[in-house]
Amino acid sequence: MVLGLGNLVMTDDSAGLVALDLLKKTRTLPGDIEVMDGGTLGLDLLAYMEGYENILIVDCVMRGKKPGEVIRVEAEEIETVFAKCLSPHQMGLKDLIAVLRLQERMPARMTVVGIEGVTIGLGTELTPHVAQSIAPAVDLMVQILAEWGHEIH
Repeated sequence: MVLGLGNLVMTDDSAGLVALDLLKKTRTLPGDIEVMDGGTLGLDLLAYMEGYENILIVDCVMRGKKPGEVIRVEAEEIETVFAKCLSPHQMGLKDLIAVLRLQERMPARMTVVGIEGVTIGLGTELTPHVAQSIAPAVDLMVQILAEWGHEIH
């Protein structure tokens, strides 16, 4: 599963959804990869994530690092990346990971592709640094999916 998170009316918080959209428009994914716009569902995503061995999440992160930086975070580090919650869905994501771990239902692989945001506020446009990072984030997503054995065109 490839899961995009974010809010389309909160500037850089929409980066995950914009990257997911670019992935769908520019790549041909195999039929066994489900793509989902998780929006801001947070903990409500639990029901949708069950049964997948591999989950790739793309989202905006706010770590106070270089604007537009694209990072890869493996499952054991996800809570650290989302330690500074910038929106309700990220608090929910931390809780979701905790529930999956507690119930021993973590997928075999879970990876986050994070795009360092500049600002989260009302607006529908990404900041320039984040907008320039969408294509590299998609490239990283494709690389991860290839590492997981999927052929992406």
